[in-house]
Amino acid sequence: MGLIREILPERITELLFSYIDKIEEIADRFSRAIKLLNEVRVGEARAELAEAMKVQSEASRVRNEIISLLEEVRIDPGFKEDFFHLIKRLDRIVDWIKEASRELTIIPYLELPDAVRKGLEKLIDKVLEAVEDIVEAVEKMLDTEYSEAKELIEEVEKLEEEADEIDVENRGKLIELHDQFSPVTLAILVHDLNHDLEQVADACREAGDYLRALIVGWARHR
Repeated sequence: MGLIREILPERITELLFSYIDKIEEIADRFSRAIKLLNEVRVGEARAELAEAMKVQSEASRVRNEIISLLEEVRIDPGFKEDFFHLIKRLDRIVDWIKEASRELTIIPYLELPDAVRKGLEKLIDKVLEAVEDIVEAVEKMLDTEYSEAKELIEEVEKLEEEADEIDVENRGKLIELHDQFSPVTLAILVHDLNHDLEQVADACREAGDYLRALIVGWARHR
């Protein structure tokens, strides 16, 4: 039996697995929505985004139960604080994907300049890869596969840096192609979507930082 099972009550680990499964589903539905939009299947894309919103509500309920149980459990205060921060950062991933989903429901995506759409999709690919890696890193941590978890955290850091670079490129395209946006408010909405996506990558990196802190703490107490 791994050390993680000795520190956390079984119910909390079960809920954590459930929580990250829901984060993965939210990201998957967002990804499918983008693909459907590019196939001009707008109604189906909006249905996927609506389903993602429902899963986000379920994730919030699971998150609240985890926090409630963590408040009651007697474990090392340092571990507990890092756990709270980890959950908060994972919750930020959900929140920012939710914001990006809202932007997508009101942006006439297929009417955007091709260069802007390609830039957004390049960023989306990086962001969703970061989400996938941080979810897997949490799974590895819960299964006490610490080396594998740390490798995934390092990959998330690289992806976040690449996402930052794409974010800057995309903002440059908005300025360069400003005359192709009508009305002008459309450019603002696209800027907000770009920002939301970049924040997802930031939240993944921050979650990785606290995940690493937990792993280092457990290693000291083995």
